[in-house]
Amino acid sequence: MKAINELVKYFKDINEEKIVAILISIIIVTSFCLLSSLISYIIIKIFKFKEKDKNKIKGNPFYLPLKASVIFAGLAIAVVELNLPQSVVNIWNKILKVAVICIVSKGLINLVDPKSEISKKFRKKNASKKDKTFANFAGRILKYVIYVIAALLIIASLGYNPSGLMAGLGIGGAIVALAAQDIVKSLISGISILTDKPFLVGDLIEVGTHLGFVLDITFRATKINTLDNTIVTLPNSTITSTPIINWSRLQQRRYELNLKLPLGTNSETVESVVNKIKFVLQTNGDILPDTIQVHFNTLDQNGINILIYLYTEIINYDEYMAFRQRVNEQILKVLESEEVRLSYPGQNVYLLSKEMTEK
Repeated sequence: MKAINELVKYFKDINEEKIVAILISIIIVTSFCLLSSLISYIIIKIFKFKEKDKNKIKGNPFYLPLKASVIFAGLAIAVVELNLPQSVVNIWNKILKVAVICIVSKGLINLVDPKSEISKKFRKKNASKKDKTFANFAGRILKYVIYVIAALLIIASLGYNPSGLMAGLGIGGAIVALAAQDIVKSLISGISILTDKPFLVGDLIEVGTHLGFVLDITFRATKINTLDNTIVTLPNSTITSTPIINWSRLQQRRYELNLKLPLGTNSETVESVVNKIKFVLQTNGDILPDTIQVHFNTLDQNGINILIYLYTEIINYDEYMAFRQRVNEQILKVLESEEVRLSYPGQNVYLLSKEMTEK
């Protein structure tokens, strides 16, 4: 209140000298605002003199914080020029300290952010999935550490004791601690995922009913892009308590198919179909020849079942689906060459009913 009263008195007692000071201050602030981009650009260019791309220089983590610093420097000079009352200057000094903390913190946060150019270069240089996953996770942890440190510094700069403030929270602090249990649990689970490495960014995993590619691993949750192109965000605590199948870690993939031939198919046709399918599969270079199994394995009321079972070293999901299509087409051509149609539920019941009608 004292500062407000003194500030009001300052403008009430305005004179020519103060008007000149105000005009000079406005010119200073305006000049610094206009020159902030250029000054920031020059400072970054000094440290990255080999960089020719202007957009990359402006995309530097410290470009915007430097720009804000230049503007606040202009404001600081303007305050000195105005010769304001000491109580107002004291408040301004606190605001300036908070601004400096925020600007430096923002620069550091931009630096460790997984989307920053430096983080991208690190992941490109260390191209393995493990390094990329660690960089993403560590970057997010560091961001929150910086937020906490910045908050404590701001509290201290405003004249409060952070430790005393934390102790004074009392019951409120206990409530916050209880509410934060899930966050802490997810954080511990996230660290567990990072250290145990059951999966990495880019892996195809199956968690419960969700199957998809890992997009991102944060300290709290994991994002999965499912096969129907929807994004599912699962808490890390849920993932670590659920069985995980990492399809990207497979050494081989299995192909399995059951063909149902109608009951009326004669034995010679069945044997021919089995032999021809086995032959075309053996000619496929993507199939491990020792794993091929083609057998007439069951006979029941639904038809004659031929089991086809094999393995391939094609691991990539898209490539594997293309492989399955090629194999299915080969099998379909064999059935067409033998003029065999597959059985379907109700077909045999229908034929029996027809015979009974004829009798």
